[in-house]
Amino acid sequence: MEIIGIDEKVSQPTGLGGKLRQLFSSKKKPEEIKLKVNLDDLLEGETYEHLGTRICGKVEGSLKALTPYLHKVYNSMYKSQAEDKEKQVAARAIKLVEIESKNTHIRLENEKIDNAIQDLDDTKKKIEELQDERGELKAAKEGINKDQKLKLIIGMVIIIPLTFYLFLFYSSTFYSAFFRDPSSMTDVMNSMFDSHALANAYADGMAELGFVLSAPIIFLGLGFSLHFFSVQKGFAKYFKMAAILLVTVMFDCILAYKIGEQIHTVGILIGQYPIGEEYTVSMAIHDINTWVVIFCGFIVYVIWGIVFDMCMSAYSKLDLNKTRMESIKKEIEKLELKIKDDKAEIHSMKQKVANAKQEVDKMLNELNNNIYINYSTIRAEMNNFFAGWMTQMKVLSMRKDLLDEANSIYQNEVARLFPEKETSKKEKDNEKDNH
Repeated sequence: MEIIGIDEKVSQPTGLGGKLRQLFSSKKKPEEIKLKVNLDDLLEGETYEHLGTRICGKVEGSLKALTPYLHKVYNSMYKSQAEDKEKQVAARAIKLVEIESKNTHIRLENEKIDNAIQDLDDTKKKIEELQDERGELKAAKEGINKDQKLKLIIGMVIIIPLTFYLFLFYSSTFYSAFFRDPSSMTDVMNSMFDSHALANAYADGMAELGFVLSAPIIFLGLGFSLHFFSVQKGFAKYFKMAAILLVTVMFDCILAYKIGEQIHTVGILIGQYPIGEEYTVSMAIHDINTWVVIFCGFIVYVIWGIVFDMCMSAYSKLDLNKTRMESIKKEIEKLELKIKDDKAEIHSMKQKVANAKQEVDKMLNELNNNIYINYSTIRAEMNNFFAGWMTQMKVLSMRKDLLDEANSIYQNEVARLFPEKETSKKEKDNEKDNH
């Protein structure tokens, strides 16, 4: 719409002087001044929300006019951005910086991949070297570990007499505790180390002999179990070892109590203790004989278990080749696990490089288009325009169904004009508020 200016008319000259001034004047009669302003465009200092309000009022809320004006706002902003050379140059410069940054990132990632692949190859070569060494060790003669051999000899020198001691101790204490006549027990040492225990047990019967012989075997078996659990892996082995030690000390406590009871009975017979006095746990705890039996049995048993473990450990390391082969096996397993982790890391880095290259290709395509448009800005101003439109519709007291229809038209046009970008949640919330 154009606004035509008001014609300015010059008054007619009067009198002779006036006519002479008109005759000699170089000025022509002023023409009509026309001020042309398109009221459909954004006026100076006006926002798109105000424009929407004004246009809606002009067309009296006509829904048929909404779509053309939405397109007009879109095209106007698109053209404005496309013709702004400074912004286009700045946008290309920013895009070029982004592309260079991405290319630098790709180069660095490729260097990391090359280093990781080289490290992977080195690890594979190390495994091959270890496998070759293992093959040579299998073909070579057995090598003796002198340090472990000396440790084994010392351990055997200690463990053989300890085994004989435990055999004598437990066979004697079992016989004294369960089968021996109390009257023949003179003192605690005679009860713990009875050289005739096996002969007397044999004389009493095969069952008694078998029971007495089984006693040292039971305790030696507990000592072997202690070693077996000690070489296991995991925290549970400590509970098993503690259980073995607890069972052993309980056995020794029972034997000590039984022997103390037998000696107490002898004391009653010789008048050392009152007739009919019972031997209680409290008396056993305060009886030195009880602790002598426990320490002579349990402490030696613990020492035997430690020395036995030392002997078994030395024997397992006696063969140098075997020890080295076990070490090689562990190294290979560790390196194979490293290879697995390295391959996963290389795959991850290659995926990152592929994604970065796709982004670079996309940015190059955008750069080749030569025109950079900020669609989010256009969409935001279209939303402002529509907000003003809806405000004016409400001022015009238009029906709710017309407001709903206007909102539907706007959403359809936005979806059509911006097919690759969904309207943000914030814009949708604004549309709801406008509605």
